Amino acid sequence: MFGIAFILILASAGGVIAITGFLVILARRILEPKKVLQQKIDKLEEEVQILKITSFNELTGAFVL
Repeated sequence: MFGIAFILILASAGGVIAITGFLVILARRILEPKKVLQQKIDKLEEEVQILKITSFNELTGAFVL
């Protein structure tokens, strides 16, 4: 009887580990595109700031090296 209980406990623990692993993989697939998109947004915001400074300098006649 002890052997069957032990096998059931191990099977239950294995199931919990498998479900946890599945959820981790699923979470990574969901969060990874958001991370890439956020990096692209940050890059575009930096480019906009550079363009604003450049256009302001051109309008005012200031030269920045």
